[in-house]
Amino acid sequence: MRKAKWTATIGLSMSLASFSSVGLAKTERHGLFSIEQSGVASYYSDKLHGQRTANGEVYDKNALTAAHKSLPFGTVLKVVNLSNNRSVEVRVNCRAPQSNKRLLDLSKRAAKELDFVQAGLARVKIEVLRLGEAA
Repeated sequence: MRKAKWTATIGLSMSLASFSSVGLAKTERHGLFSIEQSGVASYYSDKLHGQRTANGEVYDKNALTAAHKSLPFGTVLKVVNLSNNRSVEVRVNCRAPQSNKRLLDLSKRAAKELDFVQAGLARVKIEVLRLGEAA
């Protein structure tokens, strides 16, 4: 039994190590663990302004919101643009398509705050500040 438990622990550790863009970091403010990910972010085009998001609210290009593949709606993220170190807090209110290789799709205002509207894409790091309610 001990060997099976040890083997399972090693297997899980190796699996987690293979996901280099996802990690756990100890936060100073609460001594809790938070989720961090890094990848590419884009932003929604103006033509989506006013349409419904996956959680049912109306998309507002001037709000600080984001789409993520799996984080619960209402999750608050700190997003850092890795090229200029600018950061912004956003709330997850939509789902990014599973086929999408990007980490996040952001509102236009969030992209402006991070200074990548002209480029269209940016390498970012996200940290979960507050987990939303599971739907």
